[in-house]
Amino acid sequence: MPEGITEKDRQYLAAAGRSPELLLRQINQLKTSPPSLLGITAATLQNNGIKQLSVSEEKQAIQTYEAECHTKRWTKFVPASGAASRMFAPFYDFLKQDQESSIRQIFESLKRFPFYGIVYAKLMQKREKKIATEKEFIFAFLSEVLDPKGLGYPDLPKALIPFFADEKGQVKTAFEAQILETLRLAQQTPVTLHLSISKNLKAHFETRAKQFLGTLTSSSLPPISLEYSFQHRLTDTPYSGAQGQLIRTSEGNIAFRKGGHGALLENFNRLDTDCVWIKNVDNILWGTENQSGERAMQILGGYLLTLQSTLFSHLNTLETHKEQTELAPIIAFIHSHFDPDYRMTTSKKRPYEILLDYLNRPLRVCGMIPNKGAKGGGPFWKASARGKSVQIVEGVELNPLTEEHQKALAESTHFNPVLMACGLTNHKGEKFSLYDFRDDHRYMVSTKTHQNQPITILEWPGLWNGGMAEWNSVFIELSADTFHPVKTVLDLLR
Repeated sequence: MPEGITEKDRQYLAAAGRSPELLLRQINQLKTSPPSLLGITAATLQNNGIKQLSVSEEKQAIQTYEAECHTKRWTKFVPASGAASRMFAPFYDFLKQDQESSIRQIFESLKRFPFYGIVYAKLMQKREKKIATEKEFIFAFLSEVLDPKGLGYPDLPKALIPFFADEKGQVKTAFEAQILETLRLAQQTPVTLHLSISKNLKAHFETRAKQFLGTLTSSSLPPISLEYSFQHRLTDTPYSGAQGQLIRTSEGNIAFRKGGHGALLENFNRLDTDCVWIKNVDNILWGTENQSGERAMQILGGYLLTLQSTLFSHLNTLETHKEQTELAPIIAFIHSHFDPDYRMTTSKKRPYEILLDYLNRPLRVCGMIPNKGAKGGGPFWKASARGKSVQIVEGVELNPLTEEHQKALAESTHFNPVLMACGLTNHKGEKFSLYDFRDDHRYMVSTKTHQNQPITILEWPGLWNGGMAEWNSVFIELSADTFHPVKTVLDLLR
């Protein structure tokens, strides 16, 4: 074992089922930065990195989805374990700063929050002390929202925070909106809603789902299948302190923390399905206001089915005819969808085997939104051994001090809203092993604060970044009205 790792540590790892070899690699990764991504350029409409569908092409994609979706098993995968603590930063900031000059504005804004009625009722029930002024009411209101002994919203996942009020004034959560969207998508074919959540909150989700589904009276809505999974504890990663020392628990054992959304590749890999939409839990609206988002998912799903049909046909041809396969149509297909500059390189493999390897991979069709604000992570071209491919690259993976990355960031035109349709099965209907298509070199190292001390943390390659680096990917422009994230509580006032 390396320096700082004891025999007691070895026994602890063995008892916990952890791999000593993986720990050694992760310790080394904590001490070194990930290798810089090379061959990075912006993916844009102009260089065929992003496709802009015409109105007729969008209509055709929707028609394809409606006509053929029943030939596949569909799941909507929603990462939903993240706590809402950062969402309520503006409330914490207000309490700290005591913004006297904006009391009236804040007071009026409180009434517009979806959870205003819930908080007001709680305050009226308590009546612990008289609330005589607007300022006192604001502080009592915010304290009730934030305090774990009150509603404790920051300790809940975003999915269970009241995001909306329906046409009857009833409060609805993001989770309920995700259920409703899934029901609407499932009118053509069954769709499973799968959420990755914290294990200790499963009962909360189940209760909320049962209560909400009990309020739905429309006979036109199909039955829904709900699934939950938890981030596997063995995907947790070690972290280190300011001097590079491993952080330990009060019992002296090596401490581990959640390994980022890339750890969800394990959950994703276990899905028993053919096609999956991935969508962030907060990127949703309520009811009919969400139609643009539902339409976008049908477009992505239909385009995926169209692409798969041709791709599977090429794979069957390659396997059937081998050396006698006419390669030109297949190379033209790659030029049209994956790499306009693709050239088959010299290899020990035969040409048909090279194309088999190129095409026989998981497939995804990702929505991209025009970026009218700050530059950051999103769609980029990345050079690779098989040519180049479009990739979703996190901002933390790019170094603005390098000329190549600086130029790529400056020329980028779109960002990744995390809305995609994925094909997890091959032309024979067999599930891919998704770990075979992850780039393990794209782990992420960053600094955070823990117990008022700086720590260095390690995250797995992001689920839709390095986790899908070796997939075949297509990026399609979506309109901005399909993107409605809730980064802070103030976004609920839009």
